[in-house]
Amino acid sequence: RRGELSGDFKPGDKFNDCFNLVMVDGTEIFYPDGQIHDEDYEYNAFLGSRMHDAGVSCSDCHNAHTSKTILPGNFLCLKCHAGGMTNAPVINPVTHSHHNVYGFDSVGHPTNSDLTMYQPKVIKETGGECVNCHMPQTVYMQRHWRHDHGFTIPDPQLTKEFNIPNACNRCHKDKDNEWSIMAVKKWYGDKINRPSQKRSRLMAQAREGNRLVIEPLLRLISTNESPYWKAVSAGFLSQWAQEPEVIPVLTNLLNHEDSLVRAKAVLSLAPLSGNHIKGLDEALKKCLLDPVRNVRYEAGWALRENVETNSTAGLEMLQTIGNFSEQPAGQVQVALWDLAHGQTDSALAHYSKAISWDPYSPPIRIDYAVALSSAGQSSNALVQIKEACRLAPNDADNFFRLGLVWNEVGDLDRSINALQEAARLNPRHDRALYNLGLAYGQSGDFVKAIESLTLAEAANRLDSRAGYAKATIFARMGRTADAIAALRSVLKIQPDFPEAQSLLRSLTP
Repeated sequence: RRGELSGDFKPGDKFNDCFNLVMVDGTEIFYPDGQIHDEDYEYNAFLGSRMHDAGVSCSDCHNAHTSKTILPGNFLCLKCHAGGMTNAPVINPVTHSHHNVYGFDSVGHPTNSDLTMYQPKVIKETGGECVNCHMPQTVYMQRHWRHDHGFTIPDPQLTKEFNIPNACNRCHKDKDNEWSIMAVKKWYGDKINRPSQKRSRLMAQAREGNRLVIEPLLRLISTNESPYWKAVSAGFLSQWAQEPEVIPVLTNLLNHEDSLVRAKAVLSLAPLSGNHIKGLDEALKKCLLDPVRNVRYEAGWALRENVETNSTAGLEMLQTIGNFSEQPAGQVQVALWDLAHGQTDSALAHYSKAISWDPYSPPIRIDYAVALSSAGQSSNALVQIKEACRLAPNDADNFFRLGLVWNEVGDLDRSINALQEAARLNPRHDRALYNLGLAYGQSGDFVKAIESLTLAEAANRLDSRAGYAKATIFARMGRTADAIAALRSVLKIQPDFPEAQSLLRSLTP
């Protein structure tokens, strides 16, 4: 999985000058621990592995011309993990795997030095082959078995918590996950509570939009964690890029030595461009001159309203958009470019073409609906969002947007129903809960309004809007003491909230 940048890759070119890499993010392309889920470009997963961090390259394991492995089975792994040749941890394949291993005795010594006698087929039927645990296979297109190159560690506990698959139950399909958890605890004890487990848990919570991960993500970025996972963390922080403690960290990453990290930081900061945040636009403009194209592209796109199209970054960006325009997502990109330059009719035409090419894509329909709504075509926007909800009935964001558009067209009851569904699908969707509270207040159901706004506060403790809305409803209900208490809580979060200050003065004797 990668996006084309140049469209003219040649052997020897730098990868990040020609492609934008897809990484662990909020989609289902990868699992939060880095394992492949959808059909993935193997380089992606490998970049996030300890093997890559240790300096292992493709040709250490594969023949560069045939791509076949240079040694069979565990002999390939033990080339480094038998000790002596490298500083890799020494592994006894029998005692480590707790499975019988063909070609090794009970203490892990080879029983036959003639590798021509080695039968890979025999190994494939056991749990003792290293790759069956650390490089589990996923089948694509019903016939292509592909090894995961993330070199992850089987962890049934993560399966229990986040439904991340583990190699134990991929093989032992007759056993449940609790059986695997007990086996792992018995064999490895506290060793299973390793840093990568904590990181996987953090990424899974970030995918869920849990605000409690903000501080741990910031800490991870400040450690010696691999650039890949720093870039992933920067990507997840896009959800909270506007937070005061997040902005300086992401801005500082614009100077990181790895271009993946710089590009992700630009991408996360992009929505804040033009918001008069001190030094931000200047920092993004410097990225237009970055030595690596993936960073220049992201910076150009972030500043697309004002970027000079005859500059290096501008010309490259237009080339990328043109190369990609024969695909539905490319038409969306052209539409966004047109919107940034005030060409609304042209943008809507490109969105319409993208829908005709890919009528089953909810994200395209959502983007189209936003553009239609901005153009004052709320009824047409409603058609697109309703279809997106039909295509993706478990996506809370789609129902949240549906609720907003129903409100735009004046149907409060349907707006409430859609927002209720968004909150049901994601009980921590603070924006859905906030707007649901406003809708209840508008309908006169103050009790439900207070309930929903209280849930919105709990889901996003740094957002003062829900507390202020709750205070206004308390005031309308005549519950002055509760309104004053709510306003004081709001002003602790945002001391310079003028409306809250004014209302508090009017309610305080």
